[in-house]
Amino acid sequence: MRKSWAQYKRESRKREKDRLTAQERELNTSVFRKSFSAFSEQEHRTGFGIHYLVLGNNWWDFSKDDGIEPLDPDELDEDEKAAAFNALGKAELVLSVLEDVVEALSQDIADYKRGEIETRINEIPKSALTGPNAKAALEELERLKKLRHNLSKRVRKNLPQTRAAG
Repeated sequence: MRKSWAQYKRESRKREKDRLTAQERELNTSVFRKSFSAFSEQEHRTGFGIHYLVLGNNWWDFSKDDGIEPLDPDELDEDEKAAAFNALGKAELVLSVLEDVVEALSQDIADYKRGEIETRINEIPKSALTGPNAKAALEELERLKKLRHNLSKRVRKNLPQTRAAG
């Protein structure tokens, strides 16, 4: 039986995804040399630990109609406390906090990769741009600049609408 166009397209997308994953793994050894943990320590990245002070205990359990129990009640303002009094309010607050966590972690990873790419760009000596290996050096420079440019883009993930008002 012949494959449909959709099956060919699905296979093509899978091959492209596998190719990009392999490229990313290769970058982990060739471009990103300093460890992410060293970057986090040197840059004094606080990460997103503060967000979990808001979530507190049993933040994932929505089976009981109780509100949020933050580890540090001072981290919540009065509006958030009033809105998170039941399971639905707690779920919405958890969603908001996790979105902040994703944003913070994404920014940290992008900053790390951008810094490592800048380091690799600066390591290419100006003398390498002329001479017998000039073409390879220029190609590497362009590839690194393209990677740096890609990290400046914003990515949009589609999430289901959770706001019913308006």
